[in-house]
Amino acid sequence: MKLPSTYVLDKESIKLNAYRLLTLFYANKEIARQSNPAQRDDAASQLERLFFGAEMAKILLNIAIAVRVFDDQMKDLAITDPLRAGYFKRRDEVNRRHPCMMFDEMPLREVCNKIIHATTVEPHSIQGAEAHQIDGYNWLGWSEAQESMQEEVGPRPDQIEWEHLSGNIRLGGSQSKEQWWHLLEVPTFVNAVFELVHPEISILQVGSDPK
Repeated sequence: MKLPSTYVLDKESIKLNAYRLLTLFYANKEIARQSNPAQRDDAASQLERLFFGAEMAKILLNIAIAVRVFDDQMKDLAITDPLRAGYFKRRDEVNRRHPCMMFDEMPLREVCNKIIHATTVEPHSIQGAEAHQIDGYNWLGWSEAQESMQEEVGPRPDQIEWEHLSGNIRLGGSQSKEQWWHLLEVPTFVNAVFELVHPEISILQVGSDPK
């Protein structure tokens, strides 16, 4: 049996991890929208508290390491190899189209470096802008009371205040004893990773270029 002399990367696994990372954040919003923000003791919320942090960190780190190794392997190809040239062109286009760090411009490889060396990984929360599920129940009860009483029964109930993850992760670490902080935009990071490792789709066909 001939054994490989280097790491054999499964690009489908990289894409699957990118999908898993994205769905963790999208699921959080829907779980928060359906959970009572005053209690959050339902099964979905409790399961999320148990597993979200560890799963997010594991998947994020796995993607960053795999992308770094993939980039190294492409660089090690012969200069005349068309696969190398095609990769470099795709990588440069990905870096141009997808700035993964809010407020900071850096190539995807450096983004992965920051993920790997981060000692702080904090997802950001924002106020929910959409109606909470409880709002629907409150409105239904209020409207039915109005209809049955055939008169005003009080003002329409205020909307429930609730929070969910924004899709941004605060990364922090230190280099040469100097602290650094960056804000990773998860959906943009997923787009960049997918387009880098999925050459079957032309980057120019993924979406219109705002420039």
